[in-house]
Amino acid sequence: MTRPATARPSPARRWWPVAAALLAVALCGGLVACSGAASAQTGDCVESTGETSYAPVDCADAPLRVLERIDGADADCARVAGVTESFTDYDGDFSLCLGPPDTDPATAVNVAAVGDCLSGVDPGSGTGEARRVDCADPGAEAQVITREEDVFPVGFECDDVPGSTGSYSWALDQTSSSGVITSNIGVTDVLLCVGPAGVDPQTSPDAARAGDCLRETGDEVGYAKVDCGAPDAGYRVVERVDGGFLPAEVACRSVAGAESGIGRSGLEGYVLCLAPN
Repeated sequence: MTRPATARPSPARRWWPVAAALLAVALCGGLVACSGAASAQTGDCVESTGETSYAPVDCADAPLRVLERIDGADADCARVAGVTESFTDYDGDFSLCLGPPDTDPATAVNVAAVGDCLSGVDPGSGTGEARRVDCADPGAEAQVITREEDVFPVGFECDDVPGSTGSYSWALDQTSSSGVITSNIGVTDVLLCVGPAGVDPQTSPDAARAGDCLRETGDEVGYAKVDCGAPDAGYRVVERVDGGFLPAEVACRSVAGAESGIGRSGLEGYVLCLAPN
């Protein structure tokens, strides 16, 4: 009796599962990259797995969320609202812009523009947990007068900005697949010159010249520039002396008609010699 022939897999069919596994390993970098930073997309939550990578995790316990994934190793994450750190993978040629899972882009200070108001900022030290708020908000403490990017701070960047009473600095923490990026050490990604919220910078005594008039305000600035016909215009600027290295009583001593003086000290300082209006 002739026995039925037994089907035998061809050599190609026998090797196919092995080839497929090897291809998956090659594509996924040993199967680890498939669950690492390479798989993270915008909206995913991640955690650091060391200095050179991140891994997706459940958002319930995640410290960070991918606010934006950008193809290309030269991505500018500093412009992504609410970002606090970035990760660049040079092999995969992508960047992850990361921030807290509950980030609210509407309050992000890194994208604050001129005219925006802030709370939680200490203008004197340039630090604090600042956030953007509506200028009508009772918690609004400061208003952005100027914004600069990629600044190497030396300490008096805002001294020549009329109306500025301080500054706020923001910098992005950057890491990469090759370790910590050091190219931006010492550079401030965003420098905001700020003044009191709700105060027009052009009314600051900083902007006053000879012939202008001032009124007393009773706030931290002390004076504001007003029309000389205003009922509260109590002082007229007789002369402005640029360079705030002399006390007002010395700078105005020889100025005809001046009875007092106010000023701002420092390299970009000045003295306003005043007479009653």
